[in-house]
Amino acid sequence: MKIDSVAMAEQATSIQPDPAASGSSEAAELREELARSKEEVLRLRDLLIGKDAELGAMRGRLAELEAGAGRLVNAAASLQARVPRFVRTAAAGLRKRRSPRG
Repeated sequence: MKIDSVAMAEQATSIQPDPAASGSSEAAELREELARSKEEVLRLRDLLIGKDAELGAMRGRLAELEAGAGRLVNAAASLQARVPRFVRTAAAGLRKRRSPRG
């Protein structure tokens, strides 16, 4: 008895990869992808740590500048309190006359 079937001929002659071999190559690819992902996570973590350190330095510098500005404001207020009011009024009048608008 002879069976002439196209489906049977395809099954017998088709070349399919060995499922065990494809599974191991897929697992190897997944391990490589995982390794690349871990490297990227470490790179981004290091970048974040660096940016955090920069931010801390900038916050420290800002605190220094604010402290210095506070001292200057206090000094200006102290000097202004010592100058008589009529002198401040006269100086303001002179500044208005010298301004281009005035």
